[in-house]
Amino acid sequence: MANKNQHCEPGPGRTVGKRRRGRRPARRVAATPPAVMPAVSFNPFFAFPPAPPAQEDPSALEPRELLFGGRPHILRPLGPADEGRLISFFNSHTGETIRQRYGYHFAAMTPERARRLVDVDQSHDLALGVFERAADGEEVLHAVGRYLLDPTGRSAEMAFVVRESKRGLGICTALLRVLLRVARQRGMGHLYAQVQTDNAPMITIFRHHGGRLKPILGADAMEVFVPTAQP
Repeated sequence: MANKNQHCEPGPGRTVGKRRRGRRPARRVAATPPAVMPAVSFNPFFAFPPAPPAQEDPSALEPRELLFGGRPHILRPLGPADEGRLISFFNSHTGETIRQRYGYHFAAMTPERARRLVDVDQSHDLALGVFERAADGEEVLHAVGRYLLDPTGRSAEMAFVVRESKRGLGICTALLRVLLRVARQRGMGHLYAQVQTDNAPMITIFRHHGGRLKPILGADAMEVFVPTAQP
């Protein structure tokens, strides 16, 4: 939140002493109010340490097995074969999940939209999923974390969504850390996102990773900037 600069003006002065007869009192000139200093905008490119020169490690995107809630899951990049899994994942969302993830409500994940979201150039943008293998051997998608490189090529906008029954297990934290690691390898000093003001768990995760929050005027959302340099 921007700091407010308050300026205090001294009260009007008074002349003490006798007034000379025959002379008109001096006309008081109104003091010119001081200029209001504009609030300093937060600039993540200066606030956070810059990333070293890009030097990508391909192993960062290799599938890995992680335990969440004591059960094995796979964290890996999304691909074209995950189109149907993404549609099923979306259909599991409550209206509140859709609002917090997208900021508005839409009724369906069409095949065309799902195809765009899974068929990603992972060398430019990034789209990761967390999967669990069902009894029939099929992978079930439980979470997605992604970033979209902005036009400057110096940062990217990220977003996350986790199945309601899988929250509180550390899945979103794991996705965020991979996104930050890959972004840093690609020469980015920070990632940013929009988060609803009532999404306390997501705000807490961002803060634990050094995130800086900035309110969006006229909206029930905030911008958050997270440095890629992590302890």
